[in-house]
Amino acid sequence: MRGRRALGAPAAASRRAGAALGAPAAPSRRPGGQPAGPLGRSWARGEAAGRPRRSAPRVVTSAEPVLTAPVPEPQPGTSTEPINWYQQWYPVAITGDLDPSRPTPLKLLGKSLVLWRAGSGAWSCLEDRCPHRLAPLSEGRVEPKTGNLMCSYHGWEFDAGGACAAIPQIGDERARAAALGSKRSCVASYPVKEEGGLLWVWADASPGAAAAAAAAPMAVIPENSAPAEWAARTGWFMRDVPCSMETVVENVTDPCHAPFTHHGVQGRRDQEKGTSISAVRPPSPAGFLCAQEGNTPFGKFSATFEFTAPCLVKYHFPKFGRVMAVYIIPSAPGWTRMITRFYSSTAPTARRPGLFGLLRLVMEAVESNRVLEHALMRNQVLDGDNYILHLQERILLAENGGHEAWRQHYFMPGQSDTGITSWRSWLDRFGRALPVLPKTLADLPPEMSRREALDRYSQHTQHCPDCRKALARIDAALPLVAAAGIALLAAAAIAAATGAAPPLGWRVLGAAAGAAAAALLHRKLSEFRTLFIFTDYVHAERN
Repeated sequence: MRGRRALGAPAAASRRAGAALGAPAAPSRRPGGQPAGPLGRSWARGEAAGRPRRSAPRVVTSAEPVLTAPVPEPQPGTSTEPINWYQQWYPVAITGDLDPSRPTPLKLLGKSLVLWRAGSGAWSCLEDRCPHRLAPLSEGRVEPKTGNLMCSYHGWEFDAGGACAAIPQIGDERARAAALGSKRSCVASYPVKEEGGLLWVWADASPGAAAAAAAAPMAVIPENSAPAEWAARTGWFMRDVPCSMETVVENVTDPCHAPFTHHGVQGRRDQEKGTSISAVRPPSPAGFLCAQEGNTPFGKFSATFEFTAPCLVKYHFPKFGRVMAVYIIPSAPGWTRMITRFYSSTAPTARRPGLFGLLRLVMEAVESNRVLEHALMRNQVLDGDNYILHLQERILLAENGGHEAWRQHYFMPGQSDTGITSWRSWLDRFGRALPVLPKTLADLPPEMSRREALDRYSQHTQHCPDCRKALARIDAALPLVAAAGIALLAAAAIAAATGAAPPLGWRVLGAAAGAAAAALLHRKLSEFRTLFIFTDYVHAERN
């Protein structure tokens, strides 16, 4: 199942198969049938979610600012005018993961948009509402005969530029031509580009948007264009997370949380032996750059991380010859889309011997399979963050003072938090006009349970064709494996009971062993299935 109705729950067939075999239930849906995912209708307006909004606990703090980590000052002569978030390019989808045969809904800066591929082969982005009666065009279809996007409510069609191409209800040619020529029959169209395997959207549809978009730079990753020096170690990974953009960027520009939040997944708690972060390039409208120096049981460690407006954070790990790129796209209040990729240096010196080399080989083996990479690595990392961040931003906003309350309520006594102060300082000075920046707790959707916040299906699997196929294959295999196991066990029992074979003969024992193997396979497949739907992440249980 694809499209808006698929969000928050697997296909009906998957649910039936899972229920029959005792597999985990599909991700929870909010009362009234609305999905808990980022594009469900209930989250956007803070409608009822089955329980009242819970106020975050009051934190007792001093009346005086307690911040001691350095707050980088902007570069001399830098304007303090906020950036225009709408007049920016955003990567919004992995092009190869989009289904060209149907429209795909999208949230960007709180706007409801729809992506689709026209008959010409070019991708288009339109406002997700038909001008006729405001029905969502993402519930429509790409009409094969015309290559237009058809509204499924009354059959109106629109071309790639948003112009209305058909109104079936008007039979008179002159009246139809007048209606089609009216500006009111058009849908707002947003500039689109394909770059680096991603589909980019310019978030402004004003009359001069096309010219402005053509002249504006994109926050592209240089390593994508340097195949002689860098190789893409992984494909793109995308997931929607139930946290606002400012909270997600704060998390990504905080490398010190990794050994604790991602213990056993991305480092270990005992590896932190002191970290210092310094501002190499202070905040400017274009972004900022920080350097990290630390001590681990394996020796000195260094890295740099850079924020490039409006939405890119890039890490460079020279010791490992790797680059991590993370696009953090503001979808709506309380929701952010993350798109990530890893690169490795092609230089021979980047291939370290010993333990580091062995770990790298293991990582590369997993990363070479997209399904395993997503199920075992990328989703598990975000599971460690999601619920903590989902609650943290609500606690901060409950203190009143909006997003700038961090200066009063964060206690950051060391230089390890310089990445946080750099980001928050940039946001206060240059990013404060972010349209989806929550000002109060009421601006966020209702608080989720941990199961809702870690819903892998609605946040990732339904958008990833490889993970969807893997889940479908597991759902198809489970009843067959169960049937085979039952048949083998029955054959062994009948043969032993009727004397057709000695009770301890090879036929009976072989059938029994086959039944046991089928039971074990069924169990392992059921466990692997949860990696595409929901896997609980309890920090207290991760030793």
